[in-house]
Amino acid sequence: MRSSYFLRSSSVVSSGFLMLLCALSGCTWITDNEKEDRLALMDDDGDGFPAAEDCNEADASVNPAAEEIWYDGVDQDCVGDDDYDADKDGYVPDAYLGLATGAVDGSGTLPGGDCDDAGPTVSPGGVEVFYDGVDQDCTGDDDYDQDKDRFVRIGDQGKPTAGVAGSGALPAGDCDDEASGVHPGGADPWYDGVDSDCVGNDDYDQDVDGFYFSDDAVAYGPTAYVDGSGVLPGGDCSDTDPTYFPGAPDDWYDGYDKNCDLVSDWDQDGDGFDVVHGSEGDDCDDLQSLVHPGGDELLNDANDSDCDGEDDRFALLALDGVIWTDAREPLFAANADSVYLSVPDTQLTYDGQDYYDSAAAIRWTLANPLVMAGIQMWNSNTSNPASFDVGDGQGFVVDAEYIFGVLALDLTSGHGLRFIRFNLSTGSRDGVNVQSSGTPAYVDVSFAYNGTSLLAAGADVDGNLTFARVDDVTSSNYDVNHEESQGVDRVALTLSGDIPIYGSAGADLYGFDFDSLGSEDSFTPVGLASGFAAADLDMTDDLGLPYLVEALPLDGLIRLLDLGTGLATDISASQVENVAVAFSADTATWYIAWADGAGDVHLSFGADLSALQTLDWDLPGTSAQVAAWSAGGVVWMAVVADGVLTVGQVQEE
Repeated sequence: MRSSYFLRSSSVVSSGFLMLLCALSGCTWITDNEKEDRLALMDDDGDGFPAAEDCNEADASVNPAAEEIWYDGVDQDCVGDDDYDADKDGYVPDAYLGLATGAVDGSGTLPGGDCDDAGPTVSPGGVEVFYDGVDQDCTGDDDYDQDKDRFVRIGDQGKPTAGVAGSGALPAGDCDDEASGVHPGGADPWYDGVDSDCVGNDDYDQDVDGFYFSDDAVAYGPTAYVDGSGVLPGGDCSDTDPTYFPGAPDDWYDGYDKNCDLVSDWDQDGDGFDVVHGSEGDDCDDLQSLVHPGGDELLNDANDSDCDGEDDRFALLALDGVIWTDAREPLFAANADSVYLSVPDTQLTYDGQDYYDSAAAIRWTLANPLVMAGIQMWNSNTSNPASFDVGDGQGFVVDAEYIFGVLALDLTSGHGLRFIRFNLSTGSRDGVNVQSSGTPAYVDVSFAYNGTSLLAAGADVDGNLTFARVDDVTSSNYDVNHEESQGVDRVALTLSGDIPIYGSAGADLYGFDFDSLGSEDSFTPVGLASGFAAADLDMTDDLGLPYLVEALPLDGLIRLLDLGTGLATDISASQVENVAVAFSADTATWYIAWADGAGDVHLSFGADLSALQTLDWDLPGTSAQVAAWSAGGVVWMAVVADGVLTVGQVQEE
C-alpha cells in the first residue's frame, strides 16, 4: 500500500510535491489514517470545536454550541436538521417551501403548509383537537366550528383560533357542532325528530301551539337538541295554524273547528243536528240539545223539541223492524213495569217471521219508556189460516205473568170470540173459541178480566149484542154465551157499577143490566140518552176512573159520562169518529186521542176537561183508529191509518 503524507499549511500542495520536499529535506512520512486522525483534532476556524465535531471548519459561528438561527439556511448548531422546520414536525412554512439548508443532506424537500413552526403538534398532518383555540391540522378553520357550518356553540362566541385570521367572529347558537346541517337558519324538515334550525321547538309541533297533530303517522318522541320535548298532548287538528288546538277560542258558525273538538261548527248544542245555514241542517234551536228534528217533545214546555214547526206535537213513526199488512184497532194496557200496545193484523212480518191473522203486543218498559223493548205474539199463526180471519174488535189486560185477551174472529160458518191467556215468560198460550150462530161479523168488541173470569161483549153488523164468559181458559169449554138482537153497533163492558154493558143503538145510548157472573139470562136495556149517535165508545175503568166515553160525530162532541155521578162533560171535536181516553195519575191530566172523518188525528190534553189543548196531525187517507196511554210520566199515542200502524211518545212536563 502506498503511503500518503501531508503538511499542515494554509495552502494545500500536491502529494507529489510533498514527496519531493521530503526527499530533499529528510521529513517523516505518515499514513492516511494517521492523517485523518490528526485532521479530526484540528480546529481551523478556532471556534473551540475540532473538525470531527464542527460541521463547518471554515466558519467559527457554526459549531455544536452555536445558537441556531432559524430560516437562514445555515445549520448553526450542527444538528443536521432542516433549517426551515424549527419544530421538527416534518413540515415547513409555505414561505420556505423548497429552500435547502447548507451542508444538510435532503433538506429543502419537506412539504409546506406548517401554520405554526414553533408547535410540533401543529402541521398539516396534525391531529385536530377542537375547542382549544389551536388549528392543529393547519386547515385555517375556526377551531370552534367543528362542522364548518359557520356557527359556533353558545358560549364559544368570540373565542379566536390562533393563527386563523377572522376567527372568533362567527355567530353562536349551533346546537350540534358535529352536524353541518344543524345550525341557526338551517332548513328544518318537520316530523323527523331533529331541531335542524336550532330554534328549540318540538319537531312534532310545527305551529308551536303546544299540541301534537293527532292524525300524524309519525310516532311521537323526543326532538334531538330540545330538552323536555316529546311530552306535548295530542289533539291538534291543524299543525300549520297556531290558532287551531284543543281548547282554543272557537267562534260558532264561521265554519272553522279551531278548538279541534270535531264537533260541527254549525251544531253549538252538540245534539248532532246543524242549524239552518244554506242546505246544511235544520236544527230549529241550536242552544238546546234536546231540541232537534226527531227530538222528544215535552208537553207544555213551549218548545218545538222535534222542530216540526209546532210546539208540543210529537212524531208518529212506524216501528223499526215491523211490517204491517192491514193492521186493526190499536189498544193499550200495562202491568207494573211495562206498557203494551196490542194490534191485530191480517199479516205481520217481524224478526224474519211472517204471522197471519194474529195479534202482536209491542212492549215498552217503564224504566226506558222511549225505546221499544220487543214484541209478544200473544195470538200467533205462522201459516195463513183458511178457516177464519181476525175481525174488528179486541180487548186485553196484562198482569205480572199473563196477557189475557179476546179477539173477534170472522169464521166461515159464523163469527166468534177467541179468549186467550198468554204466558209472558214462556210464550205459551191457552185459548177457548166461543162461536155465535150466523155469519155476520163483529163491528165492536169490549173485554174485561176480574182476576178469575174472562168476559167479553160484542156487537155484530146485524145489531146483535153478545156476551161471553170463560172461567177456565185451559179447557175447550166456555161458561156463558148469550146473544140477543138489540140493534147495538158499539159496546163497552165495565166492571164498575151496577150495569156491566153499555151500547149505542142508533141515536140512543143504553145500559144493559145483565148477570154477567151468573147463569145465562136475557139483557135488560136501560135507556140513558137519546139523540146522540155514537160512532165509538170507550171505557176508562181500567184506569180506576168509571167514565164512559162517546164519539158523537153528528154533534161534533166527545162526551165523558161519569158512571158514578151520571154527570156528562162535552168536549168539542169536529167530525169525531174514533176516540180513546187515558188519564195520568202522576199529573192528574186527561189525554183524549181522537180521529175525525177526514182521517186526521188529534190529541187533546189537560187537567181541566173544559180547557184542553189540542195537537193535530194531518194524515193521508179517510179513516183512522187511535189509542192512548199514560204511565211513568210518558204519554203514548198509537194510530192505525189505512192499515199501517204508527206510534208516538211524549214526556209529560
